[in-house]
Amino acid sequence: MIPDRLDLRHLITCLDQPEIRACGEAHVATLRALLVEAVVTKAPGQSLIMRGDRALGRILPFGSVALYVPGHAASLRHRLIEVDRGGRVVLAVQRGPEGEFQNSWVRNVDGALLGILPHGPGDADHVLWGASDRIVRLEQGRDPELLTVCGTVSWNAIAHIPPLADPGRLPPGAGTSILNVLAVLATDQESGPLRYRGPYPTEQLFWALTESFRFAPATPNPIPSFTRDAETAFAEEPMREAPLDWRAAPYERVFLDQGIYVQLREGVEKVYWEGRMYYRAECQGLRRREHRVIRALAAPNGGLTLVASIEALGRSLEDHLVLDQVGNLVARPAPADPGHSLRDGDESRGDTPLAGVWTETLGVLLPLEATPLLATAIGAVWPGLRAVWGPVPRDLIDTRGETLRLSRALARVYQTERAALPATARRPLAQRLVREVLALLGPPVRRAATAWLEAEPPARQEEILEAGKRLDRRALAARAATPVTRLLDTLEAGQALPD
Repeated sequence: MIPDRLDLRHLITCLDQPEIRACGEAHVATLRALLVEAVVTKAPGQSLIMRGDRALGRILPFGSVALYVPGHAASLRHRLIEVDRGGRVVLAVQRGPEGEFQNSWVRNVDGALLGILPHGPGDADHVLWGASDRIVRLEQGRDPELLTVCGTVSWNAIAHIPPLADPGRLPPGAGTSILNVLAVLATDQESGPLRYRGPYPTEQLFWALTESFRFAPATPNPIPSFTRDAETAFAEEPMREAPLDWRAAPYERVFLDQGIYVQLREGVEKVYWEGRMYYRAECQGLRRREHRVIRALAAPNGGLTLVASIEALGRSLEDHLVLDQVGNLVARPAPADPGHSLRDGDESRGDTPLAGVWTETLGVLLPLEATPLLATAIGAVWPGLRAVWGPVPRDLIDTRGETLRLSRALARVYQTERAALPATARRPLAQRLVREVLALLGPPVRRAATAWLEAEPPARQEEILEAGKRLDRRALAARAATPVTRLLDTLEAGQALPD
């Protein structure tokens, strides 16, 4: 942790960054003048930036600085600016004379700026929830580009977590960046438990919320509790509260050189690099299904190092970044031996389409991995998608364009592991391979299905959603049994995989 090391003179120069103009000149000018004579003082559980009896900001656990509309020590409620420990402004909030929220922008994982513009006169309403705040992309010299909308929020007294209209239109990481702004401001306001209010209480949203919030620890089955009756709610009561309490627990971020972004809360929890997200798999006793992971390893000095890696079938295939416990870059390992890494060995080879036994089985399993509301759409788009085995540098899947390319390295690892097992022990390995392929293909297939559904006429959309609501998932699962058995038998025999 880095609670006290802060050069206030350097912090003042950070206020010269052009993004700061979004905060309003009066508040920034006052802050700049007061920081000249400010000092860092220790308070219970935190380090504050004070000028006399006026509190200007606080130093966060990993060295970021939050600056506020100047007030007394007990009134750090109106966050104005957040600066990462490298001096880069990552959040700015425009506030009125009394500290009231007007709008804000946040730096996304890729460095782009995203804006949150509250609903105003003349703004369009959403068909499901009415008044909406706008999420925009900000670029210097250009008007804000509308990306999507979310349910309107009382930003001065946050009382719920709003729905987001179209997450697929956001750049990677943007949804959780926006949620973290909500969590940051809720923390400053000392808000009590919040609930998600909206039509999309999906498992994907659950995991997104865990990045900036903590679910009630006494909940015995938090994911089923959050997603319970989601289809019925969508059709009958779209703005129902999902029955799970969340407390704000925002993260810090730091932007390193070479385009590396690190997210910190209880240590390093997420890393972004070269378009890929790496996650710490464990969260509040739950484990998320990820193949890009952050592994903790013992360091020579007795501490820990955090390694951003690609994993499959319980094996680490390739390490990409090594960080220390506070998110500093330690090393970028060279690729491993081709037999134990994601290098194909012969990148000139073309793609190999998935065998028919794969496409048939995935066609019945993919709808079971999604909400039934998408079952018809998945059935419509899956035959038109091109799923292949091929070279995927530094990853297990590439979804650019219309092809879903699975890494041949995944098949190679399976064959290596299979050969080392007795015949009687190969079934669980085959089952694990199928689960991992489903986890890789599920998100892009759901995105394609959502886009297909949105392109249908409104009356047809209603018809499809109503049919999805009536689907019998047990019947779907029973229908999947025969093709699943056929695929597992084939995999046990070492077939239906690329050479």
